Amino acid sequence: MTKPNPFEYVKAITDKTKVTDMSGYVPYLSNHSLSNNLDTVMLANEMNTHPNLPPVCQFDFLDGTVRKGKRWGKWNKPKEHPHLELVMAYFCYNKQKALEALTVLTQRDIKAIIESQDKGGNSK
Repeated sequence: MTKPNPFEYVKAITDKTKVTDMSGYVPYLSNHSLSNNLDTVMLANEMNTHPNLPPVCQFDFLDGTVRKGKRWGKWNKPKEHPHLELVMAYFCYNKQKALEALTVLTQRDIKAIIESQDKGGNSK
């Protein structure tokens, strides 16, 4: 028997459905998911202040305090630097090294890299 998807527990908390198998419950993912909504952020933060509680107790707290309702909070994703791909290709760096390089490169350096990578032709 496979473990349930961790986000099924968040759905169960918000939809007020019963959960029988708690083997796949990950408090971090539930707290992170619920922290993306204005009405549940404080409840998720409260569970973050009690990390030593057993997962079942954390689930029961959230299940008992979160009101029923649909929530579509988006996960925060970091914005990519506009010249990241260019620096990665120019220096043959991985993403982490390219981000480090972007902290020391000047606008003049980036402009020189752009000019050196220009292959000519139409931009379309």
